[in-house]
Amino acid sequence: MRPSTETVLDGFDRPKLARLRLDRFQRSADNYHVDVVLAPALLKATSTYVKALVREHVMRLWRQPVSSFSDSIVQAFQRVIVEHHNAVVKRARSDNRLERVQLFELALLKLLLQQVDVELSILRTELEDARSTPARRLSGQSLQLHQQAVVLARQSWHVRYAATRQLIRELMRIEHVSLRKVRKSVLGLSWPVPELMLANPLLQLEGGGDPRDFFLHYPLLLHDPDVAVRMNRCVLGAFAEWLPVVIEVPSATLPAESLLPGVSRQDQTGARSLLETERRVRQLFVAGELNECSSNWTDAPDNARALLGGDGDTWPVTHAWQQAGLERLQRDLNASLRRSIANAGLLDRVKASYELAAIYPGLGMTDGEVLLFDYLRGEISSAEFKRRLAASDDNSDPVQLLRRIERARKEYRRRPDAAQPQTIARFAADFMRYRRDLKFAWRALVGMDSIHLVTDEKAIAQVSDSDAVQVFCRDDVAAAVRGGIVGHVIIKVDVRGASQIVAQMQRRAMNPASHFSRYLYDPITRAVEHFGGQKVVVEADSIILSTLEHGGESTVRMAVARACCLAMKIIEFSGNMNAENQRIGLPDIELGVGISYADDAPTYLFDHGRKVAVSPAINQARRLSSCHVLLRETCTMPADQNLCVAAPVHGEGEATDTLVRYNVNGIEIDAAAFVQLHAELSLQRVTVRERKSGRPDVLYAGMCADTRGEGHLLVIRERPVKLWMGRQLLESHDDGRRYYEVVTESRLLEKVAKRYSAADDSGTLPRRIRGHSLGAAP
Repeated sequence: MRPSTETVLDGFDRPKLARLRLDRFQRSADNYHVDVVLAPALLKATSTYVKALVREHVMRLWRQPVSSFSDSIVQAFQRVIVEHHNAVVKRARSDNRLERVQLFELALLKLLLQQVDVELSILRTELEDARSTPARRLSGQSLQLHQQAVVLARQSWHVRYAATRQLIRELMRIEHVSLRKVRKSVLGLSWPVPELMLANPLLQLEGGGDPRDFFLHYPLLLHDPDVAVRMNRCVLGAFAEWLPVVIEVPSATLPAESLLPGVSRQDQTGARSLLETERRVRQLFVAGELNECSSNWTDAPDNARALLGGDGDTWPVTHAWQQAGLERLQRDLNASLRRSIANAGLLDRVKASYELAAIYPGLGMTDGEVLLFDYLRGEISSAEFKRRLAASDDNSDPVQLLRRIERARKEYRRRPDAAQPQTIARFAADFMRYRRDLKFAWRALVGMDSIHLVTDEKAIAQVSDSDAVQVFCRDDVAAAVRGGIVGHVIIKVDVRGASQIVAQMQRRAMNPASHFSRYLYDPITRAVEHFGGQKVVVEADSIILSTLEHGGESTVRMAVARACCLAMKIIEFSGNMNAENQRIGLPDIELGVGISYADDAPTYLFDHGRKVAVSPAINQARRLSSCHVLLRETCTMPADQNLCVAAPVHGEGEATDTLVRYNVNGIEIDAAAFVQLHAELSLQRVTVRERKSGRPDVLYAGMCADTRGEGHLLVIRERPVKLWMGRQLLESHDDGRRYYEVVTESRLLEKVAKRYSAADDSGTLPRRIRGHSLGAAP
């Protein structure tokens, strides 16, 4: 029985990609562009890096000695991007405007691509000026300069690709190390501009580019636009039953009008990329698909591979589908697509493309991709191949090289994944990936085309007073990278049982100092550094730490979030220490952690040069970390409960305003810290059922990035204050009093992590929490 259309569709993965919202910005006088001003510091750092990068690749092209540029240039590039990006994210969070981050990222991408083109243009001008200098003509250098100019003109696509490729790689390295984690923590969204746009190979290739660069990313036959059009009919025809309604095969007659509004762009920087991409897009897409902003299953190319049985050693593989008849459908569909490609006269080119990808890297040839491809697909004979190879600049022996090619070809064809069904499945996925990348490259180019980078000082002065201009990171703001201290967090760790452990170790002639250093103090010191904290007081029975909140525009404020993650680490360290204590027969150590936030700077006194912090948050954190002796003795707590806050009931049954705590290896944060946490992170509200009572547990989950850019899941539990009466802890009538606990139970964290990672990453700022906007008091 053949699986239904709905059954097949249910087995597809569907990526969740953010939608660009540049339409929300006011346009300039031409009613099309958004004027964007980037800070001079950003322009200077990117220009310096791009200039060094382009010239290094050009020197290699000319086979001139290359001296690597200074690491300080790269470091300045990294630093300025991080600082400006963080300022934009912070502003987007406060204004609730995600589109500001999108505009900044696309403006930065346009700036980088534009500067590569500008630098290449400057090099061409320098060559022409040098050639026309009389001294150069008399010295005979004019011929050398002419040859360099010819090489640069012929290889312009390749050198632009090589420089842009390295530039975008560095940008994406910064993204993955730091930027995306900051966005996930602060905005709840890792990629406001999809990664498919930022790191799109077709943006680096200017639509098609040089064949030798194109084949590094896609099957080489697709470099020919006419072949891509024929393949579009074959592949879309094979998947027609499951395609979204917006996807159609364009008519053979292309519309005369451009897809772009505005005037001709022939003389503009980057016009070649825009026009070449538009030409290819118009051949493969209809306007309805290009304008459809929601993602669909075709944006995940592996869906095509899976439906055709996969390309592994075993074929076919049903993947996510378990329905009867699926394997037969895969065989029939694979064979149908194979016949369609063969009828189009393209099957030999498909096979040759994959043979080329497998064989060419090991041959040591130079600029021979197209020549070898023509031979592999049977376009030229072996004699013609050897003749052309001998006439080229390649120093290889044509006869010996041809023998190596045939041996490698036979070896490749013996591989299981080179069989015809696997090749068809692989190609379908690669074609859908090319098609997806072309669509997202087009959307990125349209977005960048609508951005007008205002870099001239006179132009900046003209638009500076306009409400329509978007200014990112003014220098006077960005210069104060960290700014003054505008808030601080105190972490008070109550250490219990240390005296008993020390006494037993001394009786047994063991070294307590090394034991505590190895399992508690040294790990805490390393963690403090990772979370940007500092030690205030360290004593035998208590540790006080702090994290500071700086007011600089480019500083991401995460003082409370990082304090909570630091506290979680400390609880983890005590668990490791107790495991070792149990192994050697020592009693357990016990902690209680309290975290308090104050929205001002701490006061510092000095004792013989040593800073002494004074803050009301210290006393508050001390109360939160405490454990009431009588409450602990009279009321039995569940084994998995580390924290409980209760109001004692006396006399007439009235609860007092005084609160007492049971805090055994728990972490409590005060209300001020909880409110600040909403301002720092994008928290998702999650409700889970307690295993024993069945009552709903209200949790708030978010991601916090440490100073190294590593992400940490942070979960806060909100519970009502209990009533303490004798030996009982009772549920109170809801008087609005709550307490907040940092969750450390691994089971619950794993459960929340699954739900959190599966949450909709749809590109909008998180919903309001409990009726309050983010940053407001709950």
